[in-house]
Amino acid sequence: MSVSALLLLCKCLLAAVIFASQAVSASQYSPPGLYDIDHLTLDNGLDVIFKQRPGAYTLSVRLWVGVGMQDFECEHQETPHFLEHLLFTGTSQYSEAELEHLVADHGGSWNAYTGNEETVYEMDIYSRYPDLAINTLYEILTDSTISEENVETSRDIIHREVGGKPSEVRRWFRLRGFGVNGTEKAVLKLLPGVDYVCEGLRTADHITRQDILETYDRYYVPENMALIVVGDFEHAPMLELIKQTFGQIPLTPSPRRELPEPGIPQDYEGETGTLSPLLSNDAVIGILYGIPGFWSEDIFPLMIIQHYLDFRISEEIRINRGLSYSPGVWRETLSKFGLFSIYADVDLDDIDEAMDIIKSEVIKLVDESMDDELLEKSKMKILLQNVQGYESNSQFADYYASDYVYFKEKGYFEDIEAKIEAVTSDDIARVAREYLSLEKGIVIYETPTLTTTQFYILMTVLVVLILSFALYLYLKAHSRVRKQK
Repeated sequence: MSVSALLLLCKCLLAAVIFASQAVSASQYSPPGLYDIDHLTLDNGLDVIFKQRPGAYTLSVRLWVGVGMQDFECEHQETPHFLEHLLFTGTSQYSEAELEHLVADHGGSWNAYTGNEETVYEMDIYSRYPDLAINTLYEILTDSTISEENVETSRDIIHREVGGKPSEVRRWFRLRGFGVNGTEKAVLKLLPGVDYVCEGLRTADHITRQDILETYDRYYVPENMALIVVGDFEHAPMLELIKQTFGQIPLTPSPRRELPEPGIPQDYEGETGTLSPLLSNDAVIGILYGIPGFWSEDIFPLMIIQHYLDFRISEEIRINRGLSYSPGVWRETLSKFGLFSIYADVDLDDIDEAMDIIKSEVIKLVDESMDDELLEKSKMKILLQNVQGYESNSQFADYYASDYVYFKEKGYFEDIEAKIEAVTSDDIARVAREYLSLEKGIVIYETPTLTTTQFYILMTVLVVLILSFALYLYLKAHSRVRKQK
């Protein structure tokens, strides 16, 4: 071997060692292979994401569609949900029941959900039946029977899912603020101009078959969809199968989506519910904040803050003092805005004490931030949970579907673990001051209109009054009869 060849071999070996050490470091907390995917775009614009994971005889397929409730104003927000239901009601070849049996008989299960900004169709099946998984999803997408009869049947199902068909009386009260809880009122303040919470009741009453068909034609186009395949499959046959099915959908211009962005809140005064809850023996209290959407780098410090405060609130309010059964921290993040809530369910006598604890923990975080040791512990909890959270093909597929918007924009999936590891105590301090100061949150007291005891006392008083009035009428009538005699 020549000297130059030997030097080249040494360089290659050195590069391989460096790459291997970097890979070990990068994957220490990242689920192995999570960010290593195959991506291609079909001629009609459909994105396809492959992740081969042999070793388990399962195949998970997700069909992502870029349409959700936030694409519509309140009166029509259930339209994409409506459409999602209708795509499961049968095709020209199979009834809904036949489709259910077809999938189940091959060891599969399927479902779908409509979120705020996306709709996702799910199929998990025994890996020997990839044709059935792809063909079935393709068939419901392109050949579902959206008949007037199915529309009305699905309308009833949607009403049951959202708590029943709202009566005109309930709508009248809702539009005037009655039956609206404190959290909903706070959201309306924090997100002006956005229909995240509707002042009226969200209903499917006004949605027509034509509305549904127009939504399908506009949003269910290849450039606005992605097919995600994870599990035990062969790359070339799977790609050919997809080209023969989804690849045959005509190229259609993708819709221009203008998702709402909230204005600047003008009022941070506290909120209570109005006749909501109507009857209870306890209350829900907390503080609600507006935070940025998932495009902001501040989301990663907020993830750590969420876990930290969730532990601190639970430790102080539940474990140390026994004031609450399920206190915690809730975070919702959409593309252009988010919400951050610290809450606790408490007895009516413990409201002030529990609220003082919540406020003191927030003040401590904002004023003192987190020391490096506590920050590393908080980060480690998230990182270790993430490793455990992606073990099955289904979990991998769900992750790709949930983060597909980021992938579509950036061309890769965000290494969340690396972002979390990179967060510093200075980041925590800055983000806490910017978003979680007490003056930037709305304090919420959701106390009942009546306690159970008050309700029983009121009912007892009403019964006594009714009986007294009945007795009065009886005695008066009896007296009149005696005078007539």
